[in-house]
Amino acid sequence: MKFSVETIRPDDYVAVRGIIADSYKNDMPNTDGDEVDMVDRLRSYSEYRDNFEVVAKDQDHQVIGHALMIPIQVSSPWHSFDIVSIVEISVGSDYQDQGIGQAMVTELETRAQLAGYPAVSAIDNSDFFFKNNYVPADNFDIYSSLSVDLNANMIKPLFDGSLFNKGGKVYYPEEFFGVRNTEA
Repeated sequence: MKFSVETIRPDDYVAVRGIIADSYKNDMPNTDGDEVDMVDRLRSYSEYRDNFEVVAKDQDHQVIGHALMIPIQVSSPWHSFDIVSIVEISVGSDYQDQGIGQAMVTELETRAQLAGYPAVSAIDNSDFFFKNNYVPADNFDIYSSLSVDLNANMIKPLFDGSLFNKGGKVYYPEEFFGVRNTEA
């Protein structure tokens, strides 16, 4: 199947909502039911970058997949640094297992590397990220601030030595959790 991966445009938002809702139905293990709204909230995050949100489109230019990556902070008492995290990835049910998710992740990793980020993280309980060369983040002394299994907190360094002597805890923005900043 031929498809393209490109930066999202505002006229893709409605189709993306449908793809996300379809992808996370049936109480799948990696869902909390908030994915559609979370993506909408993260677009208002001050560090949101539209080039870190991609869609896959078929030959008819219909949206068949979506992925979103955001900058996040890793902090310890000694230092803090930024990485990016893939916080949402969806592929329409009729298009799964055809390499679309992998193509979107590869595109986001390339964009993160070009932007100078040292690593990409993801939280996932499936084998998807393992198959894409992600490893448990605790291998680099990086832990999630979320209550997740250690093996679900995944990371992929983008440069040799990029996480050497770094370590810390990953912190997500308040928009990730559904709490809006009310300060002006």
